[in-house]
Amino acid sequence: MNKERTRTLLVGALLDPATAVALDQGNWNVLLQHAEKLGLMARLGAKLADLELLHKLPRKARARLHAACIAAESTQTAVRFELNRLLRARSRPDLPVILLKGAAYLMAGLPPSRGRYVGDLDIMVPAGQIADVEQSLLAHGWTLGEMDEYDVRYYRQWMHEIPPLQHPQRETPVDLHHTILALTARAHVDAAALVDGSIPLADSRLRVLGRADMVLHSAVHLFNDEVGKPLRDLFDLHDLLCHFGAQSGFWDELLRRAELHGLERPLYYMMRETRRLLGTPIPAHVVRAVDAYAPSPLFAPLMNWLFREHFTPGPREARRLAAVAEFLLYLRAHWFRMPLPMLIRHLSIKAFMRMRERFARKPAAD
Repeated sequence: MNKERTRTLLVGALLDPATAVALDQGNWNVLLQHAEKLGLMARLGAKLADLELLHKLPRKARARLHAACIAAESTQTAVRFELNRLLRARSRPDLPVILLKGAAYLMAGLPPSRGRYVGDLDIMVPAGQIADVEQSLLAHGWTLGEMDEYDVRYYRQWMHEIPPLQHPQRETPVDLHHTILALTARAHVDAAALVDGSIPLADSRLRVLGRADMVLHSAVHLFNDEVGKPLRDLFDLHDLLCHFGAQSGFWDELLRRAELHGLERPLYYMMRETRRLLGTPIPAHVVRAVDAYAPSPLFAPLMNWLFREHFTPGPREARRLAAVAEFLLYLRAHWFRMPLPMLIRHLSIKAFMRMRERFARKPAAD
């Protein structure tokens, strides 16, 4: 089965799960294989369960989807409990915690949380409170993961978060942010505006980013960073746009906040790819406005090809030039993350460190 047929099968089943009921065994095998690799198995199972269609599926497909849903629910339970422990550990009970990404979708009850794996707990606090929160967590048993001295300095001086924390008993990673982009990134996000625009949840200790900022964070993460499961994240954006897009004033707010944060280009790519692949409904006037943020005609064909490969299901080794596309996107992500002199230095140091580790392991292997 060619890659375009595979993508059509998977995307079609996720957008309209009822069509999956009529699939034969061969198509079900392909569908489940790629849904699992891309982190979309539980999402498909949840959608079929919502429509009460699971009982119409082949027995093996039903069992695998049910198991995936249980696994996704267990990750959500782990994140809920980790958040409960974190809130208890705060030294300042009056300091709200802003949830990001999967944890935000989960605790706010947003559509992307259905059948979603949540591997870690991403939170954000104002930059001035980072040290206090970190010390509170360390005092209550969380530890910093093993990391090279250079990587620790890289996180603390240049990144948008401190090195990941983890409790040794529960092992759920906690990523503590003070903004959503590296401090050295080409776009300079207004971190204070993110905090001021955050929205409280029913639990007053918790907040999430405002609806436009939440979408932009997901977009910049997907289109300017390295992402392991890009099609899953694109479906997250589809869900958010469909959900918030039905609310008054959302689209104009999204345009304004993109300009405020300097995220016009990821906004353009998000709208283009969600419309192209998933048929996300976006008002015509918004599409016209965002077209002004398109890359130059010189680079547009290259970017179209890169993202087409990026969102194609299937193992990379089975797709011609896919590894080249992923490598170019990797370089592009670093290009956006830091100035060129710093990028050259950083990649050179990381290459040296990998080489040193490889030679250190070789004698043991011999």
